[in-house]
Amino acid sequence: MHIAVIGGGLAGLSALWHLLQHSFVQATLFDIGGGASSVSTGLLHPFPGKEALRSLRSEEGLQAAKILLKTAQEALQKPIFEEGGILRLAVTEIQKKDFHLRSVEDPDAIWWDEAKVLSLLPQTTLAPALFVPKGITVYSKRYLEGLWLACQKKGAKLEKREVYSLSDLKEFDAIILTAGSSTLRFEECKNLPLALTKGQALICRWPERLPLSLVSQGHITPTEDPHLCQIGSTYERKFSSPDPDPSKALELLQKVSLFYPPAKDFKVEEIRSGVRIAPKIGYQPLIQKIHPNAWVFTGLGSRGLLYHALLGKKVVNEVLKKWKKNYHVIPRTITGEVWRS
Repeated sequence: MHIAVIGGGLAGLSALWHLLQHSFVQATLFDIGGGASSVSTGLLHPFPGKEALRSLRSEEGLQAAKILLKTAQEALQKPIFEEGGILRLAVTEIQKKDFHLRSVEDPDAIWWDEAKVLSLLPQTTLAPALFVPKGITVYSKRYLEGLWLACQKKGAKLEKREVYSLSDLKEFDAIILTAGSSTLRFEECKNLPLALTKGQALICRWPERLPLSLVSQGHITPTEDPHLCQIGSTYERKFSSPDPDPSKALELLQKVSLFYPPAKDFKVEEIRSGVRIAPKIGYQPLIQKIHPNAWVFTGLGSRGLLYHALLGKKVVNEVLKKWKKNYHVIPRTITGEVWRS
């Protein structure tokens, strides 16, 4: 059977990779641009959000993501991620309360007092922190490059043309729509409960490489270039253009300097922007059948790295369910139900 995947970001490449694990599948990627995935600042850990609450099924998501990260790294033969942990600095009283509570409740979240933080990072603002040892920093653009290379080696084809309607792909047995912010332009998706948010990040030159990612109100993450870091990110619900906007993006330097003062003097090399798509309510991504032979997989929002691998496999199992019997393929065990809005 021949399946089309529309969109080559985290969701699309994950779905593509999992399709290619089945010998009876041919898969073609219609890439309509890197989108928000290509400008992700690379934070992968179980405790996102202001309150650092553990995300639903985060352990499964983390383990599934690590498999794809290692697959991409092996294909590209370059480092794609760092496993040194992530440090969430508590610079407000609310953060101190929430983060400390998390450390009491969850063994994967470790409380560091001010002295321990300063012993590792003497230039940070005096503050305690939540250390997440399972946290991973991903070099997002390099990861997408490596995962696509791995898919190519498994036989994936690429067509560099934009698709404006599912009817443009009638020759395919099934379609998986992973078009990110472009999802809403498809007629079958216009009424889905999704919202768009613009995010911007800065690529900066820093005098000294930090040993791990720092997160507080904003974040600083290392990149594959030891001389450059990323500072992120904005959450702009109202915007007139998806293009970089220095007037808003440069405010990030002041924001992160509140917990890492040297950042105010970082030299900005580049401003990156992308438009995320997420559910209007909650944060669970959307997998939904929108046509007899078409599914949408979207709404990853800021948790794309955490959920793309786990749910990419699940959407593929949904798509292939009726064909597996015809090809006498024994399906792999799937834990839980596919998330639906």
